[in-house]
Amino acid sequence: YFKEEIWTENPHPHASLDTYLQFAPAISVYDLNMAGVKGKNSLFDASMIYLFSNLIMNTIVFTVKNISHEQRPDGSDYYSFPSGHTAEAFTSAEFLYQEYRGRSPWIGIAGDGLAASVGYLRMYNNKHWLHDVVAGAGCGIASTRLAYFLYPKIKKLFAGRKALHSLMLPSYASGMWSLSLVKEF
Repeated sequence: YFKEEIWTENPHPHASLDTYLQFAPAISVYDLNMAGVKGKNSLFDASMIYLFSNLIMNTIVFTVKNISHEQRPDGSDYYSFPSGHTAEAFTSAEFLYQEYRGRSPWIGIAGDGLAASVGYLRMYNNKHWLHDVVAGAGCGIASTRLAYFLYPKIKKLFAGRKALHSLMLPSYASGMWSLSLVKEF
């Protein structure tokens, strides 16, 4: 139904905003910190949690994409389910919410609005079905909540040892490997 309403009945050019918008809530965490509005955790711990949540989310999303082998609405490939862009957007939105939920409910609402926009744009661009977007949203939220639950336990394991001041983590997304470096100054 949504495909017919969004794409078939109203063909239109693709919008690439979803590729950038998926990271906006997470960038907001760093922008707020630079503006002096501190979140729940130190910037180092928040960064570690965000990286950990992305590791969890990407592992789940790309494993399920390979297992489900669902064709995209536009027929371009068989990696439709779940939506990785939407999963990243909701990972970022939940990260923003967890860091600033005590400040104002509007911060979380803004993050979720941005993330929902990414999901809509994935359907608008004929790259995903509605169920891909819903699954991606759930995966992103669950991954971030799991990271917030596990991170204190992992950090406690390393308490008493020499403090961890930097961390380098590999990640894999959209067929590309990257290396992230987080350094505490």
